[in-house]
Amino acid sequence: MTKQEYDAYVQAVNNFFDTEGINCLTPVNNTYHNSEPYFSSRDCECCKRSLAGDRYDCEGYSPERSGIYEYSVCADCVYFAEYGQLDDMTMLDISE
Repeated sequence: MTKQEYDAYVQAVNNFFDTEGINCLTPVNNTYHNSEPYFSSRDCECCKRSLAGDRYDCEGYSPERSGIYEYSVCADCVYFAEYGQLDDMTMLDISE
């Protein structure tokens, strides 16, 4: 991933959080959902990238709408929502 691609990714994720009005994104683990990933060829609902791969069922809380909403997101977006950046190897590649 290049610096430009990373900047576009961050912008897409920030736009998603703003548009949805959510302040968090957490993998779901309850009776109806499993926090285990599953394969999907659909776009990630968060970053909108069309890469097929693992998806996680996640929930995000919207204080504006006072509700919890469900999303299907890629592993990168789960990581980014938790740590505020992509994984260390990707960040190292970008910095080089």
